[in-house]
Amino acid sequence: MARGTARFDAGILRKLRASRKVDGRHLSAAELARLLKTSKARVLAYEQGTSVPEPKRVAQMAQVFNVHPRELYQARTGKADQIKDLRCYAGLTAAELATAIGVSRTTYRDVERLAILPARDDGTLPLKIAETLGLPLAMIHRALDRHPAADERRTVIAGLLTELFQRAEVQHHLARVEPDDKTLLKIADQLRRPATMVSRLVNYDLGRYRDLVRRHAVAQVNVAYAQTPRAAQQLSREIDDLAKEIKRRPFAVASTQLKFLSEAMTSHQWRTVVSLMVPHPVQFSIEVFNALQSDQVWDGLHARGFIELDLEPGTSDSITVHLHPLAWESCAAQRRLYECLYPRIPVPRLPVRRTHERRPHRKDATAADFLAGPRDQEKPSRTPSPDW
Repeated sequence: MARGTARFDAGILRKLRASRKVDGRHLSAAELARLLKTSKARVLAYEQGTSVPEPKRVAQMAQVFNVHPRELYQARTGKADQIKDLRCYAGLTAAELATAIGVSRTTYRDVERLAILPARDDGTLPLKIAETLGLPLAMIHRALDRHPAADERRTVIAGLLTELFQRAEVQHHLARVEPDDKTLLKIADQLRRPATMVSRLVNYDLGRYRDLVRRHAVAQVNVAYAQTPRAAQQLSREIDDLAKEIKRRPFAVASTQLKFLSEAMTSHQWRTVVSLMVPHPVQFSIEVFNALQSDQVWDGLHARGFIELDLEPGTSDSITVHLHPLAWESCAAQRRLYECLYPRIPVPRLPVRRTHERRPHRKDATAADFLAGPRDQEKPSRTPSPDW
C-alpha cells in the first residue's frame, strides 16, 4: 500500500453497525452479511481487522449505511486524497480502473504509486481517470501533484536546478544550458520528457532567474546612494525580499514545471485555445468541430471549464465556442511555458479584454486546414495591441 494512503477502518464499521439504523433498525452481523451477499464470519473478520475488504465491498457497505465510502477509511488529517484513495472510494480495483481507462496494469501502477504519467500520454489520461471515477479533473491533478513521490521529485529537481542557477550568477557568462548537459539530462529523466523540451523550459527560467539576480545587484548599488534614510530602508527591505526569492526560486521552478507538465494541454488543445483567444466568440464548422472532437479536444477543454458551446440558432452547420474569461487569464499566464512545450505553435500578440462580437466564419475552411496550423488563419491587424 502506498505511503500515506488511507486504510480501511474496522472500528468505523463496528460503530456504523451499532449506531446507524437501516430500515428503522440496527443490523446484526448476519443481516449485514446477507445484504453484502457474503458470510457472517467474513463480516466479523472485517470488524475485527483480520480481513481487509476489497474497494467494491467497502462501496457496498457505504451504500448500505448511506454514507460516503471515505468514512470507512482511516482519516488522513491535513493530507489530500491520492489516486489510490479516490479509486477505493469508487469501489474499483487497480486492474478494473486500468482496463476502464485503456492502459496496462503496469502503466496504471506507475500513476498510482509514483504519480507518473506515461511518457507517450497524449494528455487525456487524467481526463479518463476523472470520467471513470466520476470526479472533477482538478481533483485528479491535485492528487497527482500532492503525491509523496511527486514531493521527492520536486526536491531532487530543485537541487539540480540550484546547480544550474548558480551558473547564471557568474558575470559575463551566458545563462543558457544545452540539451546534452549532464545536469539537465538528470532533470529530463525526473520529468520523463525529452531533453530538448526540458532545455527550453529551463532556459526560460534561467533567464528569469538572471533578471532576479540583476535586480538584486541593482538594489544593492542603489541603497549605497539612497538620499534619505527612509529610501535606504525601503531598498534594504527590497534587497531582503529579493534574496529570499532567489533562495526559494529553484524549488518554486521545480514545482511549477512538474505541475505544468502534468496538467498541460495536448498540442491540438493548445492550438485550439490559441485560436479562441480573440476578442470575440469563434464559430467552427461541423466538419472542423468533429475533427477536433475525435482528438478529445473539446472534452479536455470542457473538463477544465475552459469553454462553452452554443449551437447556432436556426442552423446546424456551425457551432460557436466561448472561451471562459478565467481560462483566458490562465492560458495567458502560461503562454511562455506553452511556447517552450510547443514551439511550432505561434501565439500572436492579443488584447487581454474580450468583447462579444462575432467572428465571421470561413465557410471554405476544412478540418485539415485548421489542424495544420495558423497559415489558414486570418492575418493579424496592423493596429498595435498590448502584449499579454
